Amino acid sequence: MAQRRVAAFERDYPELNALLVGIERAHGVLYGALARGRGKSHESETYALMTRRVSSGAANLRSDPEATAGYAALGERGAEVIRRTHAFHREALGILATVARADRSQALDEAVDRYLGRRETSLPDVPKDMTILYDHPFTSIVIGLPGAPRKQTPQLKGFVWASHWFQLAAQEPLELTADAATRRRELQVVTGRFHQKLSSGKPPNAFPTELPLAPSIAPELVTTHLRTAAIIDNLNMMQAVLADVLVHPKVANVRVALDQVIVQFTDRDYRVVDEDDWIRMALRHSIFEQGGPALGIMTVSDRNGSGHLQHLGGGRGILPGMK
Repeated sequence: MAQRRVAAFERDYPELNALLVGIERAHGVLYGALARGRGKSHESETYALMTRRVSSGAANLRSDPEATAGYAALGERGAEVIRRTHAFHREALGILATVARADRSQALDEAVDRYLGRRETSLPDVPKDMTILYDHPFTSIVIGLPGAPRKQTPQLKGFVWASHWFQLAAQEPLELTADAATRRRELQVVTGRFHQKLSSGKPPNAFPTELPLAPSIAPELVTTHLRTAAIIDNLNMMQAVLADVLVHPKVANVRVALDQVIVQFTDRDYRVVDEDDWIRMALRHSIFEQGGPALGIMTVSDRNGSGHLQHLGGGRGILPGMK
């Protein structure tokens, strides 16, 4: 059943599937470049290689040795966790695309249970506290908190966060309507916004300045199946921490540090947070700053307090006003 749903998704939405594959391969290229350069990679060259994989008509479904080698730099277990989670995400999209709304929750439950059948290479279906992004030993280079070293790769981080926005936003048209023509039009809107973000337009059609999270960008998925949304957010947070490790010049043993990150993120009990706290914190980091809604219009930031300072004991703990 799972394979049939994925096959149907790939058949009915070939452009979306190709773009998702291109994004996944672009991430692999990035890991390889960061692992080789240890924070001194040639940003413009790497960015060109990444954007090439998502440019119109460029994506193909044949093998990509450069991306494969990049994932291998994370170690066998790390690469397998990401591969299996990407496959799970594709199955979830297949369910949203092919299963009636009334039956989706059960189908997604079954998909999550299958995914979790291999715990050592699965991310938990409960949300982790996003402070994990800000207080691990090697956070300073990518996150850029006050007093931290100057960020060296804004384009590369921007691409990754824009692609996380797209991976979340693409689920909304599949979730909100069953009409095929409307779905395709809305997917074109989401795809167009993704490419606008890569062309350095005006916010929100620009690189997100906060890591996109499901409660902000894919609220319908959170409502329909929180377990699936938590897995996807855990993957995106883990990828941010892995990038931090790869670029930080003071990591004595990169492989040991990477393996530690994988252990922490696959641990069901490590830094787990209450569901309401997860949703609240995601919204405090501003939908606008995370790339804006998938389909709605937002022209100004909804932030009314410092998202980063929430983690440092400051900032205003007020939930942004939502229309």
